[in-house]
Amino acid sequence: MVRLGGTPANFTLEQREKPLRNGIRLYLVPSGVADDVSSRFDKRLHFIGRFIPDRRHRGVLSFAVPPLDTGPYAVASWCPACAKYSFGRTFFVQTVPRFSRYRRWMGLQVRLPSGAETCPVSGEGKYGNGLLSTTLPPDGVLSTRIDDDGLFQKLGWLPHRGFPDSLAVRGERLDAASPPLRVLSVNWGYAIAPGRPQIGSWRSAVKFPSAGCWRITARVQDISLSYVVKVVAGP
Repeated sequence: MVRLGGTPANFTLEQREKPLRNGIRLYLVPSGVADDVSSRFDKRLHFIGRFIPDRRHRGVLSFAVPPLDTGPYAVASWCPACAKYSFGRTFFVQTVPRFSRYRRWMGLQVRLPSGAETCPVSGEGKYGNGLLSTTLPPDGVLSTRIDDDGLFQKLGWLPHRGFPDSLAVRGERLDAASPPLRVLSVNWGYAIAPGRPQIGSWRSAVKFPSAGCWRITARVQDISLSYVVKVVAGP
């Protein structure tokens, strides 16, 4: 959990006082490259969620750590409303100093279990970070269709706001050496339900070169979503 400065430890979202303010997006970035990141569109950033502060600038965010590589991470933020207080700056990276009494509270140590020992699947059912979501298969096991040159499947991605840009998808195997995921196409479409507004979503057609433990990541603008599934060949 992350809290804005001045927010009490026992503060909850239900205690926010209106009017609510503009959102603040948060990201994780590997500590080793944090000093080099200067834009929210840097692909080394991993989106984790956003604050919606109240009129007294109080806010909390509970988030699930994405399946990132093992190592230390720093926190970055994009705060459009901060420009008038920060000489026009809206993007900030909280780098962790080598020597500080608060060092252990300023970063995040991530450990991703070895895919060779047990595939650390991200769960099943609806999975997302507030702005981008997907649906994970039962038990985190993704069944695919066997083709001559790989294992075929279509992956769905649902945005929670309008994004004018296209979606980029990539995948890497965690339990063995393998060529990367092949993305055949990414298409945008609408689901039409009677009495409901149109809901846009992406469908990405992909081919896995082999079965195994795979980490899949989608990115649009500064929003990314990663998950891990065990890919198996279907009947």
